[in-house]
Amino acid sequence: MTEPIRPVYTEPGNNAQLVADIYETAGGEAYVLEIPVPGLKPEEIVIEADAYSLTVSTDPERAAPDSGRKYIQREQSARPMSRLFEFPVEIDTDNVQAGLENGILKIRVPKAAAARRRVIRVGQAAA
Repeated sequence: MTEPIRPVYTEPGNNAQLVADIYETAGGEAYVLEIPVPGLKPEEIVIEADAYSLTVSTDPERAAPDSGRKYIQREQSARPMSRLFEFPVEIDTDNVQAGLENGILKIRVPKAAAARRRVIRVGQAAA
């Protein structure tokens, strides 16, 4: 059984957090994170990876105070957020891929070759 990914919140006391759906690909070669980031542009998102973790940070542009809007209620967070995801195996940081479509940030995080499970057949020549 695979050990679960540990999401770590990096902003204690902040009610607004990045939420994520996380799953492993069918072949088990990578993890996929899907994070809703409505209204954010790619340049407002920073992704940093090291051997066992990935940090996703957002820094949305703030609306100009003189926009003429008089808000009755504001529920959409316009402040920076960050979240750290720790993986149970080493990841391939050189091949992490990210895309933004319809307000969903999708990050594919491949496992490092050494961390992938593979079947070795007896009688095959060693490489």
